[in-house]
Order: sequence, then C-alpha cells, then structure tokens
Amino acid sequence: MQPFPLKRLLLLCLLVGPLATQAQRPVVKRLGDWVPQQTELHSTMQGLALYSRYAVTLRDGGQCVILDLKRHHHAASYSLDQNTTHCNNAFFATATPYGGSPFPLLYVSSCYGDKACLVTQIGFDTSVLIQRIFFDSDRFPIAQDWCADADSGHLYAFGGKRGSTMYLLKFHLPPTDSPEVHLTEADILETTPINCVNVAQGSKIKDGYAYLPDGNRPGGYFLHIVELGTGREVRTIDLNSLGMEPEGIDIRGRWIYVSFHTPNPKDNCIYRFRR
Repeated sequence: MQPFPLKRLLLLCLLVGPLATQAQRPVVKRLGDWVPQQTELHSTMQGLALYSRYAVTLRDGGQCVILDLKRHHHAASYSLDQNTTHCNNAFFATATPYGGSPFPLLYVSSCYGDKACLVTQIGFDTSVLIQRIFFDSDRFPIAQDWCADADSGHLYAFGGKRGSTMYLLKFHLPPTDSPEVHLTEADILETTPINCVNVAQGSKIKDGYAYLPDGNRPGGYFLHIVELGTGREVRTIDLNSLGMEPEGIDIRGRWIYVSFHTPNPKDNCIYRFRR
C-alpha cells in the first residue's frame, strides 16, 4: 500500500479541522477578564438570556451582570429589584423592549421557596419587579424552573424528582397587567414527560423542542434536546469534556449558548454549540 501523500493529508486536516471546532466555541472564556477588577461577582452563575448584542447573566442571590458580546466587555452589574433568589433560569418571553427599557421584560425563576417566576424590567443600572407568577400545586415540592416559548407565547413550568421522571407543563403566558398571577392544574395546556434529565439546570423552548442542561457532578454533564409533547430525546450533547457544571441556556440562530459554573466565579464562562 502506498503512503498517503503528505500534501493531501495536510489539506484534509485543514478541511476537517474547522468542522470539528464548530461543535463548540467559547464565547466568554473567562468572566474575570471581562468585568472590572473592582466588580465583585456574587455566588454562582445561573440564568442566561440573550438580547441584541448583550448576554444577561444572573447569579444566585439576584446579581445581574450584563455583558456586551460585540465589544467583549462588561456593560453593567447590579442587584435585581426584590430578588434574592437562586435565579436558576432567565429568559425574554417577547422580543419587544418594555417601558422605555432597552430590553424586553426578563423572566427569572426563583427555583426554590415559593418557586415564583419574577417578571422584571431591566436596564443598565437598575431594575423594577413588575409581576410574580406562581403555580399553585404540590406537583414540584422542592424546586421548579420556568421557561417560555417566545414565538408562540407560552410559559412552561419544569420540575420533578431528581433522578426520576420530570415534567414540562405548558401554560398561556399571562398578561402583565396584574402584579401577581396564580396558575393552577386547570390551566395546564400540555404535559411533556422528561425521562433523560437527572439534575435539572436551565431550560429553553424553541421550535417545538426543549433544550435542557443536566448535571452537577463530573461525568454527568449533558445537554438534552427533547421533542415537546412526546418527551422523545432527539439529541444529546455531551458536555463532560469541558469539565464544568452547565447552568443557563439561550438560543440565537443556529447556535445554542450555555453558561457554566466554576468554583472560582472569575473562571465562569459561556460556550456556544451548533443546533
């Protein structure tokens, strides 16, 4: 057998190399390189929401850190109004800026305690709590996430027993004319069983699928893509090679953005993956 020509081998590497690297790309390699040295990062990175050129990242306890992805720098840091929760998930449920703010309303999962969804008007220096949404049920006794399908105008509650079947419950997105909304079992439009997630992290609904980061221990880091309604898992992205706990998630175009928690807050990062 004749040896493979060196020039052809080099050309093949050039062609295949970019395809391999497109599977995952760092967006923020190290959060500490973006934020000013005097800015303290409180607790752990949690929810992530994208709008325009900005990444809105939330931290356990209610700190909001806004990053300018175009200019690669920190844009703002402050504590959310009336929010000292876990901030497990964050999302924009509409594409329209609200009340003179440069952003749409931000929906934040408190996760524990009253498990509310805190609807918040955010800016670059302050925020105002607009509404609290509750699910009046004992279906999720410990923790519960909230997410939305911004395209269809639906809100989802996500939760269940760790290591067992979890559920996505679909509701109409409530109007914001009331400071407090209580959803009940009677308001559920659709239930999707989730059997692939062990430890629920963030969540995102897009184009008929749920994107669900999973895991808080090495060897158990995954991103599951599940068909709504059936609960069928159509794709799994193994995140274990990154060695970090996945947290928040959002989607822009052909890319899935995932934020990662690290023991040192300055080492927190955001990666993106091909849809």
